[in-house]
Amino acid sequence: MSRSRKDTTVRRDEILRATVRHIEQAGIHAVRMADVAADLSVSTSLVLYHFKNKEALIAEAFTWAAQRDLEKLEQLTAGLATASERLSTALDWYAPTGQAKRWRLWIEGWSAALREPELRQVGRELDLRWKEALVTIIQDGVHAGEFTAPDPRGAAWRITAFLDGLAVQALVHGGVQNRERMQEWARRHVVRELGLAR
Repeated sequence: MSRSRKDTTVRRDEILRATVRHIEQAGIHAVRMADVAADLSVSTSLVLYHFKNKEALIAEAFTWAAQRDLEKLEQLTAGLATASERLSTALDWYAPTGQAKRWRLWIEGWSAALREPELRQVGRELDLRWKEALVTIIQDGVHAGEFTAPDPRGAAWRITAFLDGLAVQALVHGGVQNRERMQEWARRHVVRELGLAR
């Protein structure tokens, strides 16, 4: 019995991973359940067994990807001594000029959410979870005297909005601004928001 449950979980993860890969490569509009099934050498009916339709599959794929991103963020920042180190590590990883690989996925999600209520709800919840993780770091830094931010939540929202905008520019209009310039803009924005020495 427990073996069957484990196999079901593993299979769902495989389907979700393949779906995320398809979204990143071709966009949400091009994802077909049959293509995801073919990628895994399984039947389309098996994908339908786990996910009732394409909309449910896409929404769960975003949740799956976001959970792994949040776990990665926690792993990267765990054990760091100061809020400044945690913030720097988080932003180095999250920023569109950093190591995060999923920007294409999220931009696809933002676009599709304009037409898909289910994805809009999922995207809102996931975005709030990321922002709250950043709010916690900023609040810790304020309490420790590392940051000066009268409104940590507002600062987190403004920082993420700025980085989201840079991500769109970097991916949609790649090459218009170079990586170093965008990194400098991101640094200046964070410095201003949190009252940091440069």
